[in-house]
Amino acid sequence: MGAEIELKLDISAAGAVDLVNCEWLGVGGKVRRLASTYFDTPDEQLRKHGLVLRIRRDRRRLTQTVKRREGAAAGLFTRGEWEVPVHGFAPVMDERTPLPDAIGSDVRVLAPMFAVEIDRTSRIVDHGASRIEVAVDRGRAHALDRASEFVELELELIDGNPRDLFALARRIDNVASVRIGVLSKSDRGFRLVGPIGTAIKAGKPALEAEWSPVTACSAIMAECMRHYRANEALLLLERSGEALHQARVALRRLRSAHAVFAPLLRDPRSARLDLAVRQLSRVLGAARDLDVVWSAAGEEAQAMLQPLREQGWRDVGKAIGAAWTRHLFLDLAEWGQFGEWREADATAELRNTPLRNFAGAALDRRLRQVRRHGHHLPDLPDDARHALRKDVKKLRYAAEFFAPLYRDGTAKQRRKAFTASLERLQGALGKLNDHVVEQALLGAMAPDRRSERTELLLRASDARHGLLDCKPFW
Repeated sequence: MGAEIELKLDISAAGAVDLVNCEWLGVGGKVRRLASTYFDTPDEQLRKHGLVLRIRRDRRRLTQTVKRREGAAAGLFTRGEWEVPVHGFAPVMDERTPLPDAIGSDVRVLAPMFAVEIDRTSRIVDHGASRIEVAVDRGRAHALDRASEFVELELELIDGNPRDLFALARRIDNVASVRIGVLSKSDRGFRLVGPIGTAIKAGKPALEAEWSPVTACSAIMAECMRHYRANEALLLLERSGEALHQARVALRRLRSAHAVFAPLLRDPRSARLDLAVRQLSRVLGAARDLDVVWSAAGEEAQAMLQPLREQGWRDVGKAIGAAWTRHLFLDLAEWGQFGEWREADATAELRNTPLRNFAGAALDRRLRQVRRHGHHLPDLPDDARHALRKDVKKLRYAAEFFAPLYRDGTAKQRRKAFTASLERLQGALGKLNDHVVEQALLGAMAPDRRSERTELLLRASDARHGLLDCKPFW
């Protein structure tokens, strides 16, 4: 088995031209056409096992490749890779690979899912202590009657230090703006096979009980970053209220993950990155609040809010288009994989804690916060109830992060009951917060919500009592 370590970056078509013509990089040269067909079972068993199988034509050569993602930060892909020459576009069984475990011994269960064609311009460069292949890909993925075009930049480590991939990416950003890429070519294809959506919801990190807390932290934060970047890419194309909402949720989840793993994250860089994520989250949050209130308001209130709403969207565009935001996610991806926190002497004992023990302690902390801040909920002032709402969100996100560790028997049943109670409490608190925001933005034009508020307060109080009566699933 070979190993592939690459940093994937999004780049504009104009940026790709600038890069190809860049003197110091010199990526210009002969363009290779690569045509690939990707295979899976009708119920996507390979994908569910973290595998990708493709057959690629490169000039006259046909090669079947099986890839298994061993782990990834947003943008940084580390994958096991097996290649075998083939004579046609029909998969063959390769016993060296995980294929038999995923689909059995009969490759006839595999069918073509989609195709990807790319025009690749590449060269190998020396940077730092490493040799890196720099490839500019202009591509098109298509499945049935659906297709999408893309431009991306891949930095693949030939030999040396993976950190040099990030150093090279930052130098390239001085020539052409780049962003952390979160979609592999197979991801692009599977999006064409699946339902079309206006936003991308959060994924679920596939945690394993034998992982260390460090590995789990990296995986969870990487998934949060992928969630954000996927929706940011949609927002860069057009305004989408749902994509804005999901991008905001992704940043909240990222900050919640930082809080969950705070005992491990004691280096100064961790705090600076978290502060920058908070700054971006505030911009998106302000625009989202305006969008929600405007959407539910009457014509007169909409006219009053429209200038504020337009300014909110302009602020979002400015923030996500800024160099500091691009650099923030490059920094986060690198820090997640190579940050000092991963080897700090002060946390050595904690890093060796069994993951379920670490998860249990983290969930206990979050639950104690909900217990502490929710007493006499119907009588709480707005700011205290908002603090409780944030505690509930952090508990819910932590429960979702660690859910894969509690998939069996009684733990699974308790987790479902616990999560259902959390959702009820979060829902009621969320609607109460919407009323507060609405009142703040509309003032005297806000509708009278007193009876609904009374009902929501009782519902929230009942939901909190129900949550605290649940047996912790951990």
